[in-house]
Formats: sequence, C-alpha cells, structure tokens
Amino acid sequence: MTVFRLAGYFSEPRLSDAEIHAVAGEPNRIAAAPLDRRRLTVVSWNIERGIQFQKIASTLRDLHPDVVLLQEVDRYCNRSGNRDIARELGEALGMNWVSGGEYQEIGEARGTPAAVTGQAILSRDTIADPAVVVFGEQVTLRWRLNPMQPRRGGRIALRAQTAGLTVYSVHLESGGDDRLRTAQLGDVLADQAQQNGERAVIGGDFNNQVALQSFMFRGLAANGFTDALREAGDRRTSINHQHPIDWIFVKGIAARNGRVVRVEETSDHYPLVTSIALP
Repeated sequence: MTVFRLAGYFSEPRLSDAEIHAVAGEPNRIAAAPLDRRRLTVVSWNIERGIQFQKIASTLRDLHPDVVLLQEVDRYCNRSGNRDIARELGEALGMNWVSGGEYQEIGEARGTPAAVTGQAILSRDTIADPAVVVFGEQVTLRWRLNPMQPRRGGRIALRAQTAGLTVYSVHLESGGDDRLRTAQLGDVLADQAQQNGERAVIGGDFNNQVALQSFMFRGLAANGFTDALREAGDRRTSINHQHPIDWIFVKGIAARNGRVVRVEETSDHYPLVTSIALP
C-alpha cells in the first residue's frame, strides 16, 4: 500500500499550492430558505474524509442544520469512493456548499482528476465571499515525506459569509504542538478582524493537546469569542482523545443548547451542535 501511494508522485497530476487551495462549490444553487434568526442551528464536524457517506448524510439530515462546518472532506479520493463529498452532501441535504482544498492526497487518485481533501461549508442560505486562509506556519515536510500518507499542500481554514454570519471551518495541525496551533489560530483571528461585521463563528478540529485551559485559546477570548458548548455535559468530541479537541466559538451572537452528539461508527469525531440567535 505504501509503495502504491508513493507511486502517485509519478503517475498523478502535480497540483500547485494555488490549485490545491482553490475554492469549489455551488454557493447559490438553492434559493435561500427562510431562516429563523432567533434559532439558527450550526453543526461542526470532522467527518473523517467522508468514508461513511450514507451515515454522515443521515446524521446531518436528522440534526436539521442551517449551517454546517465540515473538516476532512475528500474530493475524488479512492478511500471515500472517489466522491466529491461536499457536493454530494449539498445535494443530499438540499443545501448550498463550498469547499477548499487542504492537501493533495498522493496515491488516492485514479488517474485524473487529482485527489484532494480539505474543509467545506454548507448552508440553507446563499453563500458569499468564500476564501481559503492558508496558515503561515506549517509542518509540510512531515506530510511530504510520510510514506503512509504522502501529501502536497498545507493546513487551511475555509471562510464564507452566510446566514448573516462570517463562518470559518478550521482544521489545525495534528502533527505540531500548541505553539504552532496558536499561530495558525492567530491567522484565523487576524482574517476575521479584517471582515465586515462583528458576528462570527469559528468551528472545527483544533487538535489541542489539553482542554480549554490551553494558552492557545487566549486569543479567542481576547478577540471577543466565547465557547458555544461551555454548558455542555460530556465534552469528549473524538474517539481517540479523552479531552475535547473539536470546538465552536461565537462572537457577537448568543449561543445556547450546545452539545456533542454521540454517533458511533460514522467518524472518529463526533458532531458538535449549537443554536445561535442573531440580534
């Protein structure tokens, strides 16, 4: 398997960083649905590449989300059935969608097109101004030289405007430390500070080594963000970590009823759900 994946360096298209991080999607495919601004449901979920597609779609359908922030979303990868996961989820749920590439997954393509994984945003509202925030600090060599998971590209956050919010789907580095992740999160906060409007949601897989007491979260509080699941009971968000590594933070809006939904045999992470009210 390792030899097969490394062979992809020679047999598959060589994407540039700009091509890997390009935004794709159908942000206005569905006419905007009337939204209850007093109770918008936001879901954030690392779907482990979308391998269990039907279970993921069924879970999201049952949660009735207005906005969905997804991480580890495959596009044309063999391991997930060569699907464009974001597009097919948008179609299955009747939502608009955009996605941004994080890595080209070497050895996962069947010729062309190239295999990519990244983040996605789905919404019952139209989506505007989608963009990728490429983090300044990366551990690129770790992935390029990894024989089990060779990659090109780098970690990103995907940003968009929808439902009266600036939303970010974030995937911080798993291979570094909290100092590196603090720098990457700082790139998201710097980008948010440049956006019009004060209402923002940052959700995703933070890969933090410890829970909320970690120094990497101080910048969020300093910039007016609060934990949308602060009153939740069991905060374990992934199979492999006892402490939470997935989060939703909100700014300029009220969040309530935040919770982790335990869905087994679907992903190695659990979906996070919160209801928000817009002023």
